[in-house]
Amino acid sequence: MSKNFSRINFHNETVERFKNFALSNNENYTETMEVMLDFFEKNQINPFVPFDNSVNSLTILINKRMDAVESILREIENRDLIPTRQMLESLFVKQEPKKPRYVAIHLGK
Repeated sequence: MSKNFSRINFHNETVERFKNFALSNNENYTETMEVMLDFFEKNQINPFVPFDNSVNSLTILINKRMDAVESILREIENRDLIPTRQMLESLFVKQEPKKPRYVAIHLGK
């Protein structure tokens, strides 16, 4: 079953940009337009609303969370891992043999 085609008028510069975009992705024009529309609908992105602010605020939020995770990991390392490592290392340190002690016993007057 063949699909019907329809026409929309665009400025020549826009048509050339769209053609180049479609060709660079090895797709026909219909597929390219469908993928573009699906992208905006699926991600609920409005191309007419500035996108940089939301991306920037998301980046700041992620960076703050990563700082918090790093802080938690450093605390675990200082509180748990380093003392445990020191205890385990002390088990494998070769200790000097103890010198025998001589006790003087007085046997007489």
